[in-house]
Amino acid sequence: MESTELSLRQIAQMASDNNGGAKGRELDRIAKSKGLTLSYTTVNKIIAGTYTSRPGIKTVEALATLAGVPAAEAYKAAGIEAPQASLAEQLPPDADTLTPDQRRVVIDLTRVFIKQNRLVHELRQEVVGNADHPAPMNRAGESPAKRHLKPVEVEDGTVPLPDNWQDMAAYKGPTSHRDRERQWSERGEESQEAENGNE
Repeated sequence: MESTELSLRQIAQMASDNNGGAKGRELDRIAKSKGLTLSYTTVNKIIAGTYTSRPGIKTVEALATLAGVPAAEAYKAAGIEAPQASLAEQLPPDADTLTPDQRRVVIDLTRVFIKQNRLVHELRQEVVGNADHPAPMNRAGESPAKRHLKPVEVEDGTVPLPDNWQDMAAYKGPTSHRDRERQWSERGEESQEAENGNE
């Protein structure tokens, strides 16, 4: 017998059914009593088939537990990757000795990869859709999606970074103080020029 993949909506309905048909606030209270986090508005929208956002990890895990399905199945239904072990725990022991510049590079690269993963997920949803929200059909002559993924062939299995990867995720820190200093400096020069012009 073939196993069929469950949708997130079906898992949410199973969570409700397994708890006496509880929905909304009642299901939220049941989740809290088990140490789980579940927003009643979110679960109501998922059950109604009107939820269009990306659920958080805690929501997916709560629904999996309440529905009695493996967490991996719930993550797959939600269209998100199951979390792995904490990256901080996987870093080498001497990672804390990195210089501020080296740390910035690691953090910037992490942001780039996170942004790329989100974009890939959005593109998949846009092109493929899911059981609850299938991709819309297009009229003849229209392109199937606004954006297109370009296949990338790599030998070592790595994902190449775009040329502008630093601009995509680099956080240069707050610059408002520098902007104000520059503006004050320019104002000072303007007022001196005005004074010199009046002499």
